[in-house]
Amino acid sequence: MNRSIYFIFILCIWNNVLQAQYLPIDTRRFTDSLQIVLESGKPDSIKAQASFLLSYYWTDMDTLRSMEYLQKAMHLSRSNNALQAITPYYEALYYQRYNKALAKSMYLRTDSLLSRYKTQKAYAFRFWTWHAYSKLIDKEDNDQSRMNIIINKALPLAQQSGDSGLVGICYGSMAIIFVNNARLEEAEEYYKKAINYLRKSPYKAFLVTMYSRAANAYMIYDSKLIEDKIQMEILRKRLPLIRALLDSARSLLGGAIHSPSAIEYFRFKGKYFRINKQYDEAHKSLDSGMAIARAFNQLYEIEALSIYRYHIYSAQGQYKKAKTLLLHIIDHPVIAYKGNKLGYYYELALTFARLGDYKNAYEWSDKTLQMRDSVYFSHERSAIDEMELKYQTVEKERMITKLQLDKAQATLKSRTAYLYSVLLALSCFVLLVIVIAILQLYLKNKKRSKQRLKKVQQEQELKLTQALLQGEEQERQRLAQELHDGLGSMLAGVKINLSDIVSSEGNRYNQGLRNVMQQLDNSTSELRRIAHNMMPTMLLRYGLEVSLRDLCALLIPKTISIDLQCLNISKTIPINIQLVIYRIVQELLSNAVKHSDARNIMVQCSQDKDIFLITIEDDGRGFVVDEIASNHGIGIHNVKRRVAYLNGTIEFLKRDQQSGVIINIELHLQPQSANTSLLYNE
Repeated sequence: MNRSIYFIFILCIWNNVLQAQYLPIDTRRFTDSLQIVLESGKPDSIKAQASFLLSYYWTDMDTLRSMEYLQKAMHLSRSNNALQAITPYYEALYYQRYNKALAKSMYLRTDSLLSRYKTQKAYAFRFWTWHAYSKLIDKEDNDQSRMNIIINKALPLAQQSGDSGLVGICYGSMAIIFVNNARLEEAEEYYKKAINYLRKSPYKAFLVTMYSRAANAYMIYDSKLIEDKIQMEILRKRLPLIRALLDSARSLLGGAIHSPSAIEYFRFKGKYFRINKQYDEAHKSLDSGMAIARAFNQLYEIEALSIYRYHIYSAQGQYKKAKTLLLHIIDHPVIAYKGNKLGYYYELALTFARLGDYKNAYEWSDKTLQMRDSVYFSHERSAIDEMELKYQTVEKERMITKLQLDKAQATLKSRTAYLYSVLLALSCFVLLVIVIAILQLYLKNKKRSKQRLKKVQQEQELKLTQALLQGEEQERQRLAQELHDGLGSMLAGVKINLSDIVSSEGNRYNQGLRNVMQQLDNSTSELRRIAHNMMPTMLLRYGLEVSLRDLCALLIPKTISIDLQCLNISKTIPINIQLVIYRIVQELLSNAVKHSDARNIMVQCSQDKDIFLITIEDDGRGFVVDEIASNHGIGIHNVKRRVAYLNGTIEFLKRDQQSGVIINIELHLQPQSANTSLLYNE
């Protein structure tokens, strides 16, 4: 690996001076980084810290190498007071397996030397000192004293250090003590607290341990599974949660699966497999954990893995193997924990009973009962409960005191800031008034400008609309005039000439010519009708109502009845408005006659002051409303354009439970430009 990467990795350690008793998950990469630091040109203080950590790393595996690094660290730190203060700590780590009394005194000396430094780093190192001291007490099987150290020594220092991960480590230690004393509900609560704190910290190796041990806490009744079906059912329900916790631990381990942090994961994963009766997988998991424990010379972990293998043998019915293994563990304990001994005695009694050796079963059962009824056990558990209660009380009182102090400080700050707030508020108010006044003036001017622009646009649109309609009508008038005067005159001349021919030729061709003259009369009538539609002279001479009646009479075929009803139509309507209304009725009536296949058509026109209403209803084949509403044909489009010119609305409806269509139109007799946009969609 690139040396620069190692340097970056190791710098994370120096950020908090030393993380003392903490080894990361990837110990190989960690120790390689430390070795590179020793070979680099770093200051002696940095090399000393690297040597201290390497000494701790080799404590269990190679005492000679551990002492070599310890002496090197002591030599490099001889001129640094802060490092000399922590030197006894690493000496204690070296001696604690061989001389517990000396190790204890060195831990206490470290705490005394560091107490003069009132910094968060010093508090953090003092935490590690008491954490190590509590582990030493744990090996003496004294949960009461260990709980006392954690609550009254380690936890306050962790809180003073500002490192939430150290608080999580304390809660994890408390959870382990509760498990040892069969207080599972309390243990689960503190495991949750520990995990929540450690998730946000760099101490991922401890988090792996917490996930693994929390999973074990949910499997704590495993030794009674054979006799207690109720507990077995409870455990079955917990299996998904247990698996999730173990998966979380495995995820954190990543590729460092041979790390010491993985030992407990493999131990409890083996237990999980045994409960699920996956015995081969259980043995494999314990084999993996055992290989790591032996590589790192973790004697207690070897014993713990052995007892878990005993449980697999028992579950498989291999009671002789189970008995032999359990007797070996009892005869060669690494640490004679009372709780462990009680479990071993109980299991050995069960195993002898399963083998039919009831004498030995009775003897070990009696030993179990004697230990279980021990007054010391009861007294110790009560003392632990009392300490935990005192801790909770002190924590509540501390929180109350903190809240009161925070409240007093907040009150003082609020009073001090009150005057500034008032002045600031007044300044802001004045500024706000000015800004609002300026904004209102701006908006008012903007509104006026927009209104003026809109008015100009409306006037232009109205003029353009009027010009379009006038141009259209003028063109209609011109075409009608030309048709009437030009083509009409020519047809009349043709008819006169034909009449002369008929008179001169006698009767030889009379009947044929008369047929031609009849067709010529029909063409002349059709020409007059077209010219009349293009420029209704009746409208100009007699007004809207008469012209509408003339239109209906002109359009009525033999098979259709058209009923026109007019109400209150004023003769004072401007001629251009009358012409627009006429064209609307003309277009819609023509569509109904040509396309509806109706037998009856009703046209209603009425006026109420400046409102003109048109309703056209037929009993024809009808239509699809959505289709005609979106129709872009010239006829419907022209109708919509004229309706928009008079600022009106048009509505297409089906007749209820009948065929046919109803068209309702409302027009304003004062043309406006608000809706003239339809005129420009052609």
